[in-house]
Amino acid sequence: MPHYDYDKEYPFAAFITNLGKYNEGALVGEWVKFPTTAEELKKVFERIGIGAKDDFGQTYEEWFITDYDCYVDGLYDLLGEYANLDELNYLASKLDDMSQDEYERFQAAMEIGDHTGSIQELINLTENLDCYDIYPDIHDHDDLGRYYIEELDAMQVPEHLRNYIDYEAYGRDIALEESGQFTDLGYVRDTGDSFHEYYDGERGSIPEEYQVMTFQDDIPEEEISEWAMDLAYDMDEFFRQHDPQYAAEHPEEHAAKEEIYENLMAGRISTLDEKLAALGQTQEDYLPSEIEKFKDATGYEEFLDVDPQAIREAIENPDQSHVDEMLSFAEQANREYEAELYGQQAAPTPDDRETGETVRTPRGIFHVTDMSREQMEAAGYGFHHESEDGKYLIMANGSRAFAIPSGAAPEHTAPEKLTVLVVEPMKEPYVKEIDPGLHALQAEVGGDIAASYPFDDPVGLVLNDEGKLIGLDLNRSLRDEHGEIYDIVAGTFLVVGLGPESFASLPPDMIQKYTEQFKRPELFASINGQIVSVPVEPENPLRTAEMTLEDDYGMIDGIINNGRRGEELEKAQAEARRTTPEKKPSIRERLEDAKRECGSRKGPDKPTPQKEPPELGDL
Repeated sequence: MPHYDYDKEYPFAAFITNLGKYNEGALVGEWVKFPTTAEELKKVFERIGIGAKDDFGQTYEEWFITDYDCYVDGLYDLLGEYANLDELNYLASKLDDMSQDEYERFQAAMEIGDHTGSIQELINLTENLDCYDIYPDIHDHDDLGRYYIEELDAMQVPEHLRNYIDYEAYGRDIALEESGQFTDLGYVRDTGDSFHEYYDGERGSIPEEYQVMTFQDDIPEEEISEWAMDLAYDMDEFFRQHDPQYAAEHPEEHAAKEEIYENLMAGRISTLDEKLAALGQTQEDYLPSEIEKFKDATGYEEFLDVDPQAIREAIENPDQSHVDEMLSFAEQANREYEAELYGQQAAPTPDDRETGETVRTPRGIFHVTDMSREQMEAAGYGFHHESEDGKYLIMANGSRAFAIPSGAAPEHTAPEKLTVLVVEPMKEPYVKEIDPGLHALQAEVGGDIAASYPFDDPVGLVLNDEGKLIGLDLNRSLRDEHGEIYDIVAGTFLVVGLGPESFASLPPDMIQKYTEQFKRPELFASINGQIVSVPVEPENPLRTAEMTLEDDYGMIDGIINNGRRGEELEKAQAEARRTTPEKKPSIRERLEDAKRECGSRKGPDKPTPQKEPPELGDL
């Protein structure tokens, strides 16, 4: 069990209130700590009068939640008045089952707002904590840069040079590449694992051990009828207040209520749901929430929700009817019936079919069962992850997990190809189809991957996570809205599409757009402290280049010669010199120059006087 706020031993409590008594002016309710049990909740309902009759013989059936005590940061705002108690218990139980490390990852994910829009999403978040890594005590880019260099040895830096490293800039690049964020609990990064939905919001997908409203499942027909009549009265009143057209079409109130009542009792509820939604009602509101409870209590089946009038019209006008749709409903009903018959037989269980073998994956050791994937799914198990060698699928139901041979799921072993745009240094981009999954992406970029999302389009860049650190060739520049370079991608990278939960094939229009954007390769040089990008032709190879990695791990000194690229670099250097303001010498420097100039001056050259030899007579 994790450590909750204020040293509480439970994540939250709800004050469940008798709605009928509340409407009479009395607050009759009781605090319930979650997780709870069906037995305890049944006693609470009895104590607050749910199921009892009022002075007029009417049964108190309805309840709501008037307040919460919550000891999980960020959870309070997601808890509503008409929350599903089974769902609340499911979430509380999953929280209670967490270790402290898992709970901290859950809290960090909540703080950054990932998958936190509803109780359903939070339940799925508890099953996907492997998608997040958290580094405690890392609260800014400087901390992150130091942690990666000094603790993780991401870059080998001699001790005497460490004072010259810009840790903050390095940490900023890491956070950008990893899409990491800082929280009160530390630095959180996405591990790249896919986020899977285990709970679809339907009561049937809540494991039985977490369901606490089972004591209300067997409601007498008389109570269901009274419940439906109450709902019919409430809905008729709501429709008349908010929909003038409804009032015009149903002038007789009693007949309108009878019609709604008959639809509820017959399981024809979808039209009522749609009408409430059209009037702005959500599951947080009373009527939609009460209808969902009614559905659960009466065993509502959506595929049987067919209007008899539509059937009559289909018989009279088969060409203008939804015959195909109704046939599909009938076929589905038949499949449901057969499944129900099959369920009455002794269905196999994973425990019964264990082979005695075990499979080890990075997430644990799992017993192998020889059931098929279809049988596992029928038993309530969903796909969780795959063994590293691809031979086994791990199937889980939220509390237990088994391994099955992957051959039992041919659709999984033959996945659809992923269409990507490959951008290599000094080459034009080209389209390629690759296998989906981590290994194929790693093979394309030559190592561990990182993802970046620098564009507004639904595309991402998949690149080598250590491209700059290991000295891969610089490839293409990334520019801001002003056209200024803010980063350079090192090594081969991919442009991929974005799906709801993972990478997807790049659409044709995006292929065309980014092929044009990355069409020309680039050379880079650091001139006067500025990075200069020189577009080059892809077919002209680089003949001579000397690249030196600067201390800031990202700048390049280039001495490029021989051929056109050298000429282009000279042009870039000339342009940089032209645009660089001329530095004027100081007064002292000018005096020194003047002295040197004066000292170097000489008079005009004159012939050296020669002493004439004496005449012979002078001796």
